[in-house]
Amino acid sequence: MGVSNNECVIATILVDGDELDKVKKWVAALSPKQQSLFAFIVGFKTSVVTVFMAPCGDKKGHDEDIEATALREDFITLLKSFDDEEDGGWNPFKWIEVGYGEYGQKVLRGNCGECVGPYLDDQ
Repeated sequence: MGVSNNECVIATILVDGDELDKVKKWVAALSPKQQSLFAFIVGFKTSVVTVFMAPCGDKKGHDEDIEATALREDFITLLKSFDDEEDGGWNPFKWIEVGYGEYGQKVLRGNCGECVGPYLDDQ
């Protein structure tokens, strides 16, 4: 058996720099199986793009879950690489990692620390 829980990453950027192209190239270098977890979604306002990394669908601790967890870590590391320490850690991507399923639902981490409100109280 095993626990069924889903983790995904949602990252949104204004299309005004080369950071999105770097993410697209990074995804393009992945295997077709890994690429299938990613979607690039253009908002109604075409200057905004959301990159979505979907859950793998496997139970926790199984081979594909382990692979997807490592890939999610690599993706988050890539997103964090755009932090501009000279500008207080500003990043053109606003991103979160969320988990939902048998463990409940929660924002696991993200870079929206300047956000306020009840949704971030337990972080």
